[in-house]
Amino acid sequence: MAILLVEDDPFVREMAATQLEEAGFEVIEAVNGGEALKLLQTGITVDALLTDIRMPEANGWEVARACRERFPDLPVIYVTGYAEQMQPVSGGVILSKPYKMAQVIGLLKTELA
Repeated sequence: MAILLVEDDPFVREMAATQLEEAGFEVIEAVNGGEALKLLQTGITVDALLTDIRMPEANGWEVARACRERFPDLPVIYVTGYAEQMQPVSGGVILSKPYKMAQVIGLLKTELA
């Protein structure tokens, strides 16, 4: 199962990628929303999206909408350290930072079962 991980904080991204890989997921990393959109244009295939919301170039909402254009039923988990206006795509889950990777992995395993 391939997870697109979009996070502009290098420490958070590395921690999340490591724990997702240890849980058996393939991780495709993007350093910001713009890079995630470019990766989607290359034709990557993903089974779920784990994205920060506030990022340079494109925010998590924009990344999720672009992913859902290609993968309409894609599970989406948003993470944020800010109280944001809610605009998630349907089927998305929002977690506040700091979050526990065990919670993320549990959600992914449930969504991808």
